[in-house]
Amino acid sequence: MNQHDWIKNIVTCFYDKAKSDILIGYHFRHIENFDEHIPRIISFWEIQLLGKSLNPIENNFDVLNIHVPLHIKRGELGRWLLLLKETIHQELLQTPEMKDLSEIWMKKLDFFEKTFSGFFRF
Repeated sequence: MNQHDWIKNIVTCFYDKAKSDILIGYHFRHIENFDEHIPRIISFWEIQLLGKSLNPIENNFDVLNIHVPLHIKRGELGRWLLLLKETIHQELLQTPEMKDLSEIWMKKLDFFEKTFSGFFRF
């Protein structure tokens, strides 16, 4: 499996879980055609982890400001991080050759946690 496919698989698996999650699922279920949003999320993570995307998105990513209207709570951010980290670990068990990429992803998640926590001041 190549890195792009691995990222796509993790994003897809994660959001399948997140949409049905009792704590954070409502954030995703209210978005019409959420599945059409998945390629944009995949592209975002490809850029974050690999420096480029196989399917670049025309509009820039403004992750922080896009999420402000959601009024994300600290526990919801924590749950999002927990589910994503669990998904990465589960996929890593099946594709150990992605260890280096998974470590980069974990560092990015730590960075996003600090950034979001400071930005939202919840």
